[in-house]
Amino acid sequence: MKQITGTITLGMQSSGDDDRTDKHVIDLRQQLATHCKGPYSEDIAEFALVLRIGGNMQEFDFEDCERIRRNRRRKYITVDLGFPSRRWRGVSDDEIRKYLVEIVETGLLCCLNRLQKDKTQVESSKLMSDFASVKHHYLNPPKRLTGHIL
Repeated sequence: MKQITGTITLGMQSSGDDDRTDKHVIDLRQQLATHCKGPYSEDIAEFALVLRIGGNMQEFDFEDCERIRRNRRRKYITVDLGFPSRRWRGVSDDEIRKYLVEIVETGLLCCLNRLQKDKTQVESSKLMSDFASVKHHYLNPPKRLTGHIL
């Protein structure tokens, strides 16, 4: 029997001109993998969050959740998360990180809401507690030494 891991994955679709977001998404993926240890449900093996990052080639001009879909046979739930270019162009790295972690939290809450409507048992308090650790570590990264010698 295959063991369910309760994984949270974070995919992204972008135009490729959003070179400001890649490193922040990668860091958030690492934090999710480190701190979100499932399983959170026997019926859901994966929470698949997909960032739709706007840019010159294609603008995703929505914020919040769209297209929540569930596949019972393959045991996953997925949701699209809007990240319009106005949220990353001309803003600081800290603002990008803050928006990313907020939209991911919103995505998880949208998934949990859907699962609750479906009457699916989920350890939502454990999931959100683990995500609180992600949020803390992601928004408060350790300070790096610059390597200057006096």
